[in-house]
Amino acid sequence: MKKLLSIVSASLRIASLSITVLTGILAFLSLLAHDGVFAPDSPFFILDFISPLWLCVPLIAASVIALAGRARLFWVPAVGAALFFLIYGDVSLGALGGVFSQQAIASRHAIRAVTLNVEYYAMGVDNVMDAIDRLDADVIFLGEHVLNPAQAGAMSRRLGGRTLIAGHPNSTALISRLPVVWWREVELPSHEASLSGGNDPDEVVTHPHRTFIHAVVRSDSQYVHVISVRFVAGRPKDHSLRETLRWSAFMFSEQTKESEFFAHYLSTLRGPVIFGGDLNACPEARTVSRLRAIATDAYMANNVFGDFTFRVESPTMRIDYLFCMNGVAAVAASRPSVIVSDHFPVLATFALTPASGGRPSAIIPGSGGTTAMNE
Repeated sequence: MKKLLSIVSASLRIASLSITVLTGILAFLSLLAHDGVFAPDSPFFILDFISPLWLCVPLIAASVIALAGRARLFWVPAVGAALFFLIYGDVSLGALGGVFSQQAIASRHAIRAVTLNVEYYAMGVDNVMDAIDRLDADVIFLGEHVLNPAQAGAMSRRLGGRTLIAGHPNSTALISRLPVVWWREVELPSHEASLSGGNDPDEVVTHPHRTFIHAVVRSDSQYVHVISVRFVAGRPKDHSLRETLRWSAFMFSEQTKESEFFAHYLSTLRGPVIFGGDLNACPEARTVSRLRAIATDAYMANNVFGDFTFRVESPTMRIDYLFCMNGVAAVAASRPSVIVSDHFPVLATFALTPASGGRPSAIIPGSGGTTAMNE
């Protein structure tokens, strides 16, 4: 019996070591992917979209197995997982002490914004309208807005003094109770994918281009860019491994193009900017980190750990975001437990510096796109 226990212990230690080494290799490749080492056609490119949280799970399991095998260094994989997550995970130690005092917040103009993926109104327009009333935001970024013009008109009539701005169906929309002085719909380099059915990359590239909504609103005497955006996602045409990998590679490549285009677009804007939506990628992915390099992630400016926004049975992903830049500060952020889709909303309060938004003519972009509601 003693010999058998010795063999079992040795086997468990070997298994723990193997898991640790394989996970370490995968983590290293993942970090290379996050740094942009792999091209979109590389099989390792997809690792850029894997959250470090997933890589921590096998390391913790390795510690448990090593403990069962009576290994002296059973704690090493678990400590490695903790360090890996603290360095590369969805963590903001800077939010521990709070950056802004209440006095600083009170001295600034405040805008309350929320991003809300409505999952093509699968739970009904009435539920979405109730959620909009409960969230009580100045600006609402809607994702997976599929209403046709007639349906959007009916929704607008229920919004009271708020304004609904929407482009073509299957895109994003924006609701504002602040005066809208200008807006346009901007094309992304990607193409529309089915929200509810399967997708074949060869067919998707023949679809219309995806878009986002860009508006300028007035808050007191301040003028602010507000942008509702969503990066492409969807399901493969069937559940086979081949089609799943094929669609994933295509989708992540399209998201990379979207992120590059959108980051460049933001760099051309003058004046304060607030933007958000369902980006369909973890915070560590380059599609998101590219934006975090030029704008403030509102949730992580006010919380130590990121909270999951994709509402599935076992949630593990934060894929919905609010950002600000150019003289805007995120002074509060939360993830309300409002259920109208397979996503939770993200709610944030933004403060404007007194001189951050000047005359509208000074910040409205040049001609192009669909322009309306000019003051």
